[in-house]
Amino acid sequence: MVSNNPVSLSWIFRPDRADQGQIAEHAGKPIHAVHRHTDDGNRVEVVLVDGVRVQAYRHEVVLG
Repeated sequence: MVSNNPVSLSWIFRPDRADQGQIAEHAGKPIHAVHRHTDDGNRVEVVLVDGVRVQAYRHEVVLG
């Protein structure tokens, strides 16, 4: 059976790395946008809902 109810997905920033101290204050924050292209360190720019921009590995962007 197919439901006509809308589904809402949200993404959360969950840092998991050695330099976590620098970004720990942003852990668990909802994500507004994720850029497509990676930098030289294989990270993407993530924009959190409060406007803060962080560099994150793709596995640090999780369903919330």
